[in-house]
Amino acid sequence: MLRLDHVTIDTRDAPAMIAFFENILGVKEGYRPPFPSRGHWLYLDDKPVIHLSLTERAHDFPPGIFNHVAFSLFEFEPALARIKAGGYRYEYRDIPDTDLGQVFIYGPEGVKIELQYKRPL
Repeated sequence: MLRLDHVTIDTRDAPAMIAFFENILGVKEGYRPPFPSRGHWLYLDDKPVIHLSLTERAHDFPPGIFNHVAFSLFEFEPALARIKAGGYRYEYRDIPDTDLGQVFIYGPEGVKIELQYKRPL
């Protein structure tokens, strides 16, 4: 069965990127094999779902190279409180003809993530 294993994000500022994902998704930094390149692995439910690769560049990536990654969310209110407390820019959208809503959160270096949640009926 095919499934998404992880997403790799290039970052200049690993501490800021780690804090963003810890705050919004509740991931925790964990073991990363001793590759010759520098990086960090962030775990969700004991799986390394976000790989951060340290890179050098002068500016943020332009929008559109990688638009966003989405995660399903079960408890909307606590997540919204974390988003607001972190001071991150966010926006809501509804998915037409469904009971799902979306929150897009904009983090360090132009990264954008989506949290999908069930809207109250």
